[in-house]
Amino acid sequence: MTPEELREQFIGWQCRIRQYAVRKNEGIPSPGMKPSLEVLGQEVGPVNVQIVKTDSEDLIQEFQFMFHKTQDPKDRYENAIKLFSEYYYQIPTEFNDELTAVYSLNSELADQMISVGEGRLSFNQGNQLYDLNCKIRMIDRDALEHQATYWHNHLFNPSMPGSVKVLGFTPNWEASSFRAGGV
Repeated sequence: MTPEELREQFIGWQCRIRQYAVRKNEGIPSPGMKPSLEVLGQEVGPVNVQIVKTDSEDLIQEFQFMFHKTQDPKDRYENAIKLFSEYYYQIPTEFNDELTAVYSLNSELADQMISVGEGRLSFNQGNQLYDLNCKIRMIDRDALEHQATYWHNHLFNPSMPGSVKVLGFTPNWEASSFRAGGV
């Protein structure tokens, strides 16, 4: 499989499992959305990652509107589930291949990952196993990827602090792999 095919297959798979999670499991992240993270040869635990649309400016405004529209966390949650289950994950080509994750501002693990600058994400669900070697960076607070990640998460987590670190994991598709059958 070429690196481009691997990228396309992975993003399509992520869209399918995420759509299933919001339609059938009330948005609860499945194992394929929480890869194992390895940094400097050490497993540092699972990380809940997100995929972000390449053109997310209008979506950020929609997420913010949904958040501010009501003070009831249950209503926010239900509205988010409705949005994400209807059309959000329909077109995989609309998504960037950089995965994102939220960390607290004082996260030493996030600081370590930023310092090292690379790691490996291992996704395993059903009979799909993806090992992605990634560059790791901190995404600037004003960047669209940061804002999209923040507001997406805030819809589901009403106690999320106002300031967080958002890390980006950009796969090196040439150094990544896929196996059917899982572990």
